[in-house]
Amino acid sequence: MNQTIDKLYNNPDDKNIEDNFQFILFGGTGDLAHNKIIPAFYNLAAKDILPDHYTIIATGRRYDNKNEYLNNLYASLKNKKEKIDNRIWQSLTDHIEYFQLSFKEPDDFERLRQRLLEKSKREKISNRIFYLATAPKFFAEIAENLKEYNLLNAGFEHSDSRLVIEKPFGHDFESAQKLNNTLSNIFSEKNIFRIDHYLGKEMIQNIMVIRLSNPIFRALWNKEHIDNIQIYLNESEGVKDRGKYYDDTGVIKDMFQNHILQVLSLIAMEEPENLSAEEISAKKVEVFKELADNDLSDIDKHIVRGQYDSNTVNNEKIKAYREEDQIDPNSQTATFMALKLFLNNERWRDVPIYLKSGKRLNKKEAAIAVEFKDNFHSSYLQNQNLDSNLLLIKIQPVEGVSLRFNTRKPASNNKIIPVEMEFCQSCQQFFNSPENYEGLIYDMIAGDKTLFTSWKEVSYSWKFIDKIQQKCVDENIELHQYPALSEGPEAADKLLEADGRSWLDNE
Repeated sequence: MNQTIDKLYNNPDDKNIEDNFQFILFGGTGDLAHNKIIPAFYNLAAKDILPDHYTIIATGRRYDNKNEYLNNLYASLKNKKEKIDNRIWQSLTDHIEYFQLSFKEPDDFERLRQRLLEKSKREKISNRIFYLATAPKFFAEIAENLKEYNLLNAGFEHSDSRLVIEKPFGHDFESAQKLNNTLSNIFSEKNIFRIDHYLGKEMIQNIMVIRLSNPIFRALWNKEHIDNIQIYLNESEGVKDRGKYYDDTGVIKDMFQNHILQVLSLIAMEEPENLSAEEISAKKVEVFKELADNDLSDIDKHIVRGQYDSNTVNNEKIKAYREEDQIDPNSQTATFMALKLFLNNERWRDVPIYLKSGKRLNKKEAAIAVEFKDNFHSSYLQNQNLDSNLLLIKIQPVEGVSLRFNTRKPASNNKIIPVEMEFCQSCQQFFNSPENYEGLIYDMIAGDKTLFTSWKEVSYSWKFIDKIQQKCVDENIELHQYPALSEGPEAADKLLEADGRSWLDNE
């Protein structure tokens, strides 16, 4: 999709990012900065990808000075890495500044503007990136202050600053549209980078390569040859300390509206004419629009909602969802959802697409399964139980691809057995997959939006999710209880059994 992976795997002799940039990190003292953003910068520095002159200005209120801030960053980095190269850490910290700032204090934004002006006079910059690693409720307020206090243009001759925000982008279509209206009055769409960190995962970026660079798959990627598609993102953990947030969102907003639908769009979209960010986004939007237009009149037959209940595993009591901290004891929030849908277009008409995600399931696993039709030669149908061909794109915890096909069992009387040809990327010796945020940060600096979501993608995905949410309320869709650390509600299995199929993650 882009050149990011090549650049992140290797230690190039020359710098990959030539232009100087200012990276202003709002929420610089939060978990995201400590656990994802700064470690990603450390990895980029270790691979010698960053330019000689750049600045990371981390804002926050928690610490009194830079040394205190850096000491806490270092402690967080040590928790993530077995070994820290102090030479690399020192080179990175030379580029980090700490700036005490409160969102509610206008004078603080004026002081920040003066700091940016001073630095811009000393070092000419090409990019200025405002990264809002804060609670979403502050996005609009911070963006408006950036405009009001002229931080976008301060000492920056190109007036082309970028804004980076994390999901969730609103909590429904109306709130997302309101947020987008505010942001688009300040930044152009090409300079708004919406992060869905799932798109930074190695095997998600590999979907396009598998689809388009292999004629054997490209020729078969349609309703004539594919029986069904399954996308499952299973989590074994509960809500942990995210109870209040999660009870307002549930699995449908936390996983389906963004991660799962983004993966689906890459699997189901029409082939792009080229691999530009604009062309790929346009093809993805076609999928989202079709989803938004989907007829949900029989949704009750195609959806299973669940919520994890208490269970005892290895003599350990596992809490029910309603027993978790900050959860309403009468909560009707779904922690599990399975969904069957169709895309009514020439490529996919009548091919069922099954989506599933849940918390407190028996294993952490994410994958895309493409099962091919049983178009066997008639000579091999007699007295044979043949398995279908299956392409499995493994996202986590193992990264890789497997292909199941049939072959003759050695030394048998023409008995046919299924075998798997497997490429395990994460199993390779010395392989170190770049973390999601390495590629995302590299691309936002380079201005490549391929791995970021556009407003049209967000808007149509919310319209689809809002329709499902409303249907679930209007038709009082049942909330099934399932034991924690199980495979999920039995009703989810029956959803596929009714079609003569089964979930491939349970095999």
